[in-house]
Amino acid sequence: MIQFIIWVVLSILTTVRADDRHKIVYKSLQQATNECTQYNVQGGCLPRCVTLTTRDWNDTLGISSVYSRFFHPDPNDICSNNRTQRCLNSKITTIPQQNSCLRASESVQCYLDQYGQVNTTIPQFIRFTILQDAQLFYECAAILGYSHQLDTLLNDWEFKRQETRCVLRCFMIRSGLYSEPKGLNMARYYVLCGGYEDGFYQQAAECASRLRQEVPCEDKCTLAQRMATECIGVDYATSSIMQNQGDSANYVLASRASSVYMVNDQNADSDATYRVVNSGSTANIVDNGSSSTYQGGNSNMFFRTSSNRR
Repeated sequence: MIQFIIWVVLSILTTVRADDRHKIVYKSLQQATNECTQYNVQGGCLPRCVTLTTRDWNDTLGISSVYSRFFHPDPNDICSNNRTQRCLNSKITTIPQQNSCLRASESVQCYLDQYGQVNTTIPQFIRFTILQDAQLFYECAAILGYSHQLDTLLNDWEFKRQETRCVLRCFMIRSGLYSEPKGLNMARYYVLCGGYEDGFYQQAAECASRLRQEVPCEDKCTLAQRMATECIGVDYATSSIMQNQGDSANYVLASRASSVYMVNDQNADSDATYRVVNSGSTANIVDNGSSSTYQGGNSNMFFRTSSNRR
């Protein structure tokens, strides 16, 4: 039995190291806690720092349901989800929104009290920030030799060009969402998209199997792109570039000079550096950190998606 446990632990560690060959990040709750203590975050604000570090906390939306990946619920306890959600709802109604440290602390306590056994040592997948996603996209364009075509790629949000499909495939591989032999990494998409409804895994598996039959095996870029857009789809966002925050979201990826930026033209609580003031045929992109304004037409658009998940 001891040898089996050692084998399992070594397998997990080997998997994490192999996955980290690209840009993928794994952290445990203990690692996130150690990181926060280096910033001198203590006391009641420590849980907020930890969940921000694991990308599970938003001061407006609260705690993400995929924070549950750090816990092991009792398989016989069919009410753990409902109890946890009722606990979280009670905190929303009793704690002022501006008291973000207390709200985060009490939300974490709901999981500790209601959801299951916490595991502080096993690292879990950490999704990228929007700006990291944008940087990954630009890096992939550069790696594939398409930097000079950036405006064209950004305009090809329907993926009509092979170059655009190959950049998306590169992005998915480097962000750990896709691999050639295994296809879509559904466990990471689960974290990225904030969970799925019942039956989604089966639907995605059937979709991926169908596409492997339809798409010629040598066309790797088209296969990856169609798996993302058809098997994951707009409701869950094509990739981490197209993240959904809240009930309604509309995102675009814009370029200025040699840089690429994610901008969000609806959600004022986005952590994007740039925001769209007037979207349409022309976008005015305002730098939130200064008074600068940059104007561009449709050639500055790469992804554009609206989502109304419930």
